[in-house]
Amino acid sequence: MSTNKLRTLSVTGIVVSLLIAAGSAWAHDDDYGYARRYRHPHRRAVVVMPPPVVAYGYPARPVYYAPPPPVYYAPAPAYYEPPPVYVPAPAYYAAPPVAYAPLGAIGGAVAGAAIGSGFGHGDRRVAAIAIGSVVGAFVGDSLARGR
Repeated sequence: MSTNKLRTLSVTGIVVSLLIAAGSAWAHDDDYGYARRYRHPHRRAVVVMPPPVVAYGYPARPVYYAPPPPVYYAPAPAYYEPPPVYVPAPAYYAAPPVAYAPLGAIGGAVAGAAIGSGFGHGDRRVAAIAIGSVVGAFVGDSLARGR
């Protein structure tokens, strides 16, 4: 689109929008000029009517006045603090005894028997295996318990 054409369309759009906005300035008060001759702005019409006649068929009832009934209000709610709750002090118990599996003693006995059979010869081999098993069981158990 050329610059000249764009400028022309822009100016045309602005002019049309200003004319639409100014349309309310040309408005009138709906009389179009032909109803003005029937108006009399300086004269006011006065209508005089006789007062209405009211006829009652029954005499008026008597009116009795009494004091208003007493008003009773509910008592205001009383807010009480809840009673204190006493919680017993926590009881601390000792840890239950742990029953360890005798894996350290069994492993130590096997290792001690193997070492004892290596030192013993002949009839003394049986005694070396027995002593190695007992000593290995004590050492393995103490290592397993962390002593």
